[in-house]
Amino acid sequence: MSQIQPAGWYRDPTSTYEYRYWDGGGWTERVSSGGTSGTDPNPLDPTVAVTPPAPGSAAPSQPATPPPSVQVTQSGGGGSSFGTIIGVVFAVVAVVVLIVVLVAIAGDDDSSSSSVPGTVETPVQTEAPAQEEAPATTAGS
Repeated sequence: MSQIQPAGWYRDPTSTYEYRYWDGGGWTERVSSGGTSGTDPNPLDPTVAVTPPAPGSAAPSQPATPPPSVQVTQSGGGGSSFGTIIGVVFAVVAVVVLIVVLVAIAGDDDSSSSSVPGTVETPVQTEAPAQEEAPATTAGS
């Protein structure tokens, strides 16, 4: 008669993994190989699933169990992060550069003219010169 083994890690009866967890009544999907635990996605054969582990097949030490899932979320306020600080620095630098460029452009507009140095501009007349009427001549005079 086979002795029922207590819950724990034993050699995997399918030999797919190094160890499989026996819950005291059947094999679970929890497996371990090389110190890394995980879940076997393939279902066990029903006859293997309830066959107790062989005596002496217990794992020498407790294999690592997978860490619990942790969802990391970013809080809406309170602390500052490195990315936020970098973003603010870039924004301040961009504003300073924009101000310098605008001041430089405004300074150039005040002192510049459209003529080439050393030339004299002649004013452009926008109205046609008034035409003088020729004196009327009389035929016969």
